[in-house]
Amino acid sequence: MIKLLSSHVARKRWRRLNLLFLSLLPFLAIFHLVMWFGFTRTLFRPETGSSKRIGYLVGLEDCQGKLEAQEPQTGFTLLDRHTMAQAAQVPVVIFGDSFAPHLGKACSLQWHESVGMPPVYWSRKNGLSQIKAWLKEDWFRTHGVKTVIVERVECEWLNTFSDEGDSSLNIPLQQELAGDLPAMYEKAPVWTFANNGNFKVVFCNFAYLFSPTAWNQTDTCMVRLSRPFFNCSYRKLLLFYKGDTTRGVYNQKNLPRVEQALQQVQEVADICRQQGLKFYLIVPPNKSYLYYDWVIHPFYPYSGMLETLQARATPNGYVDLKKPFHQKLEEGFQDLYYPDDLHWNYPAAEIAARELTKAGAGP
Repeated sequence: MIKLLSSHVARKRWRRLNLLFLSLLPFLAIFHLVMWFGFTRTLFRPETGSSKRIGYLVGLEDCQGKLEAQEPQTGFTLLDRHTMAQAAQVPVVIFGDSFAPHLGKACSLQWHESVGMPPVYWSRKNGLSQIKAWLKEDWFRTHGVKTVIVERVECEWLNTFSDEGDSSLNIPLQQELAGDLPAMYEKAPVWTFANNGNFKVVFCNFAYLFSPTAWNQTDTCMVRLSRPFFNCSYRKLLLFYKGDTTRGVYNQKNLPRVEQALQQVQEVADICRQQGLKFYLIVPPNKSYLYYDWVIHPFYPYSGMLETLQARATPNGYVDLKKPFHQKLEEGFQDLYYPDDLHWNYPAAEIAARELTKAGAGP
């Protein structure tokens, strides 16, 4: 009798557990859907490509894709590594970061010229020494290069010019264009995760629980703006890297590096002048400082890094972009930058091309 009673109690307990589990299923399904639409779209989108953005919930619509669809697809000539190796004339060469394709496209449309974009290895902190080594070769002169443009985002130009890296890592431009790279220069394939299956959803949920966002340690930051600057649901939100605000010119630790960087800019400009080349340095402003006047209660101090460059590096080819960008924003222009990304949008690249034209970079 006691055994039958205990068996009945056990079945009743299991029934309650089953009912509890079944009642949780709708909530689990909603949780999975929210995590798939919000979290995985930033973690696995190829254009973000940074683990620092892990778990960053930015919205449902893909604003960047819509903006890129509006860009011109024809009418410009960009030369990559392989086409540059075969080209007889490359009037303009851009050494840039991930902003460079937009800039190259805008310059080609503005000047009706071929623009070459040879790759440099900024991550190894020897991009500048590579450029200086390539400038000393005969390739540029023999291929009709007239203009050299170096483009580095505001938070990275200081790293680029204050430390030119280990010169022993330099390789000839001919070897680079031919694709004959030492093993240390071979890029590892980008790791991707299958964009299907329930396993991805489960994986992302667990990844979020242990991500920097879940522990409030992410390197990305969000502030509110006093008026809309982006044509999407989060139109009054500004997303940027917190690291952008720690490398300002007024940081006392950076002052010696700023002086060293300014000397490097002058040295590169002098090499170009000696070879009869025009040299220009452009620095896309950080969103954190470009939109500073419209940030509601900014928690970080303003940096005058670009103002310092304008005052001291203009004779060596620096072309200021902050003033024209700021004026465009004052006029109410939206989507000058991508809302959920570090990079500028194509209209900003057009402004940069016009400013370079005014400075004499174009034909």
